[in-house]
Amino acid sequence: MKKRALLLTLLFMTTWPPAQLCRSQDAEAPQLQLPELLQKFNERQKAVQSLTATFTERKDLSLLAKPVVSNGTFLYAKPARIKWEYSVPEPRIFLITEDRFVAYYPNQKRAEEVPLSKLAGRRVFRVFGIGQTSEDLQKFFDISQAEPGDEKDCYLLVLTPKRRRVKDRLQLVRFWVDGRTYLPRKLEYLESDGDSTLLSFANIRLNPEIAEGRFNVDIPKDVQISSTFSGFSGSSLSH
Repeated sequence: MKKRALLLTLLFMTTWPPAQLCRSQDAEAPQLQLPELLQKFNERQKAVQSLTATFTERKDLSLLAKPVVSNGTFLYAKPARIKWEYSVPEPRIFLITEDRFVAYYPNQKRAEEVPLSKLAGRRVFRVFGIGQTSEDLQKFFDISQAEPGDEKDCYLLVLTPKRRRVKDRLQLVRFWVDGRTYLPRKLEYLESDGDSTLLSFANIRLNPEIAEGRFNVDIPKDVQISSTFSGFSGSSLSH
């Protein structure tokens, strides 16, 4: 379970525009070198105040014969409120605020609530947050540029962990940056044991008004709330 501790961190750079992943069009994006690309990326990240989207998550796990595919809704609002609402195949909710982490598994009648100060990797926990710049990422990762392969009109950035604590769980991260908007469109990360996760997003709304109540997690009184952190594989689907 510990190896899932970075799951949510790798999805929080999800400021994609409402379009397909990496479009294949006649007009190609200008070819930028890494410093220029990161500068444009930073400018766009700083403009994000809030975001909503639907998402599809595909997890390839060594212990399972078939990938686990999940769907749900993602919410973000500055300064640091992030919420994942999984709907298929099993409902789950993950919430991160400035000072706490909450997980709720309705089918299991189980929840977790942990102060972020108690999580050893709390800085890495948020390092992929929307609004984070390349300078923030470079505190923990080496960033390089690679060929995007079959993905057209995109740049491919590869993030390799610098610190041993991160290397123990995470091998590398790939994300494809749209060549016109300079925002991430697709994200893939590979864990040290070979498991991988691919996230893609749709129905993006950039800087919408989000009611405060959307960031509440309503946990019934008969649900047991623990103060331990099991990572992000708390669903029975991941075991």
